[in-house]
Amino acid sequence: MRSAPLTVLLAPMLLAACAVGGPSVAGPAASPQASPAASPSPQESTSPAPAYPSYYIESLRTRPPQDGRITIGELMFRGAGYTKSHMTWTSGGQVMTGTASIPDGTGPFPVVIVNHGHIPEERYWIGQDSGIFGDPMAAHGFISLAPNYPGYAGSGEGDPAMPTIVRTAVTVMDLVSSLPSLPQADPARVAMMGHSNGGGVSQLVMVADSRVKAAVLFAPVSSDMADNARKWWLTSGSAAPLPTPEADPDGYAHISPRNYFGFNRAPTLLLQGTADQDIPAAWTTATFDALRAQGIKSRLDWFPGGRHDLVGGDLSRAVASAEAWVRETLG
Repeated sequence: MRSAPLTVLLAPMLLAACAVGGPSVAGPAASPQASPAASPSPQESTSPAPAYPSYYIESLRTRPPQDGRITIGELMFRGAGYTKSHMTWTSGGQVMTGTASIPDGTGPFPVVIVNHGHIPEERYWIGQDSGIFGDPMAAHGFISLAPNYPGYAGSGEGDPAMPTIVRTAVTVMDLVSSLPSLPQADPARVAMMGHSNGGGVSQLVMVADSRVKAAVLFAPVSSDMADNARKWWLTSGSAAPLPTPEADPDGYAHISPRNYFGFNRAPTLLLQGTADQDIPAAWTTATFDALRAQGIKSRLDWFPGGRHDLVGGDLSRAVASAEAWVRETLG
């Protein structure tokens, strides 16, 4: 993904499952991530074979758009220059829930979809961590839509035949398809933002859906899904129907965004704290290197002292950096 040398910056950041930015400094040393074993060279595979499972990235790319209707529900609160409300849309015939922070005025406004990090369902509250990033942007002229993931806060369960992260990405793609039903939205100017697991969801959508024009990833999970499976999925059951990465390296290669970054080429900003206790620096560095290898406009900002939730980092600076990146890209 390489077009020109890209500057690696450092700074602090915060999230309730998110991240932030600060002064320009060298990032922590990290060894490059190895490519998935037995990769089927999916980077060149732009049209899926009929036999591909529905959760392979090739299949997601050719999935017919599920045009639905975004319905704005009960008002949650009024902010400075925007209102935040509950919303619903449909995905695979199921009702999904989330929040919509919409600027005052008629628009059309650019849209940022904010994907939250992994939070156990019993501890999740609506808008958790997504509001940290999305609401400030709504105050500055962006529509911020934050989905509740399958099974969360009244959302349908999604397709059980897919790994959990892919199932979530599909519902987000259907949210993108439903944007024309929101009168204030400009469906031609769409960005993805995500923290932690939401960064993985955002990566999947950005390599499967060319309607995504920019991405901001706060302390994202690995772009090689085998890493995530070994660290979390195999104990939580989130990998099903895939077995272990050792048993099916080809399957993991086909759901790993790192192997597909050359498809959409959405400019991508990565932000992470240097004291992140959950996401290894090597994972984020490997994602950044893979983006640069494809010549994609990208930047990696490290936030000194910031943990995974960016406690210890400069949240306001991170949010401002993310907004500037999206504004410059979407125009």
